[in-house]
Amino acid sequence: MWTFAIKQKMTAAILLFTVIGLVMLTNMREQRIAARISTTVTSIYEDRLVVAQYILKLSKEIESIIATFEKGDAGNTTVLAQRLSAVAALNVLYEGTTLTATERTNFEAFKQLCQTIAQNDKADNRPAALRAAREAAERLQILSSIQVEEGKNLLDEVLSMTYFSNILSYLELIILIIIAVIIQALVFSSKTIAGLKKPTNENLN
Repeated sequence: MWTFAIKQKMTAAILLFTVIGLVMLTNMREQRIAARISTTVTSIYEDRLVVAQYILKLSKEIESIIATFEKGDAGNTTVLAQRLSAVAALNVLYEGTTLTATERTNFEAFKQLCQTIAQNDKADNRPAALRAAREAAERLQILSSIQVEEGKNLLDEVLSMTYFSNILSYLELIILIIIAVIIQALVFSSKTIAGLKKPTNENLN
């Protein structure tokens, strides 16, 4: 019986160490997932929502440039210079964010169009400058669509990580319950063995 009791104690000890190890692994996994979620949510804000504001401001500036060319005002040089300067400042802010490959391609094309606007304006080629401004507006629409798509992808990533974490948490809970039941069974079994070891009282006449 004593060998059986030792085996029970060893089994219980192994199970307890398993519980401790599982809890530690769970804690480490939760920390990693929390860090990834934090990074992704930050990216949604900094690289998508903030950039969407940049695109909105750029769109307003480009629309003003287009309107200025369409009006054909004689004294529009100063206004154009101010608009183009504002666009250049926004481009610097935009470029400081994380861009996807497709976004980078379209953004570079937009910056090139902005340079074309300025060059044609200096050359007094207003029709070419107006065409470039309209193309720039179309490029901003593409960039805006990219923000929506990438923002959705990042949100789906967060939801996926949360769902996966919940599934693992349920599995870990089930494992812990099973281990707890086994340990409880070993405790009851040990008590039963201890009861069998007690000597019986004999009446000596």
